[in-house]
Amino acid sequence: MITGIYSFNIAVNDLKSAVDKYQDVFGVEPRYMGPDEFVVPNLEGYAFNIGGTIIHIIASKTDDTSIANFVKKNGEGVFLVSMVVDDIEKEIPIMKEKGLKVVLDKNLKAKIGKVNFVHPKSMHGVQWEVLQLNDEYKK
Repeated sequence: MITGIYSFNIAVNDLKSAVDKYQDVFGVEPRYMGPDEFVVPNLEGYAFNIGGTIIHIIASKTDDTSIANFVKKNGEGVFLVSMVVDDIEKEIPIMKEKGLKVVLDKNLKAKIGKVNFVHPKSMHGVQWEVLQLNDEYKK
């Protein structure tokens, strides 16, 4: 069962500039996210908790990541939205039955929990992250 939205993930070129802007606008101190917190290598970012909603500002350290490709193709902006599920092993087959194209054949384990992705073409241009959170990341 989908239980909520965890975060909005924004892809940027210049991480420092974007983080400074968001910090100034929202008045919230962000938490740094190193490469070990991402499923995909060579990413880094910051997490802003705005009233219980997380906004991740993410940049690529190399030119060959999905974030880098997104920014090249579309410019900076919302890269994906993360939805929380109770049981990813149960939900992914249900999503497939509903005609969604799931990006990964096998769910990945990350520091935050178990992760998979729904292709943007399945959801009208929006990439969705399907996320089963580890206890320490639950709100």
